[in-house]
Amino acid sequence: MNKEFDVKRLVEYLNFDYDHIQRSRDRQCKAWRREKLDVPLLFIGDKLSKKQEGIPEYDLKQIFTSKVKMLCRETRGACSAANGRSDFVPSIRANLGTGILLSCLGLEQETFPDMMPWLHERLTKEQISKLTPEDIKQRGSFARGLEMMRYFKEIMGDSIPIYVMDTQGPFDLAHLMMGDDIFLELYDDPAFIHHLMNICLELGIRTHRWMKDAISEPMTSLHHGSAIYSDSFGIRICEDTTALLGDEQIREFATPYSKRLAREFGGAWVHYCGYNEALTDAILEQPEFKVLNFGHIPGHEHEIDFFANMEKFTKAGKVNFNCWPSFPEEASEAYIKRLYKFADQGILAPCMGVSDALAKDGFGIAADILKYWRSLKAISKAA
Repeated sequence: MNKEFDVKRLVEYLNFDYDHIQRSRDRQCKAWRREKLDVPLLFIGDKLSKKQEGIPEYDLKQIFTSKVKMLCRETRGACSAANGRSDFVPSIRANLGTGILLSCLGLEQETFPDMMPWLHERLTKEQISKLTPEDIKQRGSFARGLEMMRYFKEIMGDSIPIYVMDTQGPFDLAHLMMGDDIFLELYDDPAFIHHLMNICLELGIRTHRWMKDAISEPMTSLHHGSAIYSDSFGIRICEDTTALLGDEQIREFATPYSKRLAREFGGAWVHYCGYNEALTDAILEQPEFKVLNFGHIPGHEHEIDFFANMEKFTKAGKVNFNCWPSFPEEASEAYIKRLYKFADQGILAPCMGVSDALAKDGFGIAADILKYWRSLKAISKAA
């Protein structure tokens, strides 16, 4: 079946409600600017339709070099986001791994069928010391990614937005480029690290511009992750490696460069995996960063204090875009009400999935959760 699939007919599989998606765009733009919404944001997807299940699903190694297979896999994810009819704004990208920008310096990733690509190649300190911005070029898998993005635009037209390849923040790029030796050089040769960070900043600026030009996306707006849309900031910044640093290192080697990158595109939203209190505080202090998302480690979900974080975001006037778990023994209605309370204050944009616990309590599909979510407006007014 996969060989016979006509990718040029992929648009027919979407079945998107474009009026609803446009309302979601408008709602998100207001929420990121901290404007009051009648009903607060909620992100929840749903399963594919029977027809959409017919879109071929390829493994992660197959899609790395095939624009057709990449487009099919990405479209499946976008359909799931759209089918929930929540505040998700579906979008697709050339999903080529966290190391994709480093191919502009000649470094290439290894690919696998069951996990995302990973960068094993490194540059030595001597090689990095000789780098200049002119060494950053459209080449290798990054250049192929630009071709994929243009192909997606050709096939899908205006039916689904395209967003940029995986964009790590300057310190993440520095770690990918040099490897774990970077942690020693923070102490042994700070001047060298600042040179490295300036190269990575320029790498972030140039590649974002090249990608946005390829899809005709304004520099100060974005689609991202089959979820987010904004007209008041233009990029996402990842701080995954930064989460391993202490406060002093964060403020000297990471945050200043991420701020400069964000300024080039009217601001940014930030993601990092895990949780680092000092990093959260540093991000929330910066006016260039509008929204923050961090990760919950499986088995340690409740080690991050929900209420303390809501207080932090309230004081900072920022939005937390996050999936928060229910507390042990917390009833489903109480869980949804807890998220609603802070979403209604404009400091939380929650993502949810249909868990076994929710299904057991009568919230078995996205529509059930959304119906209850919308009913909470009347309940909160009555209270």
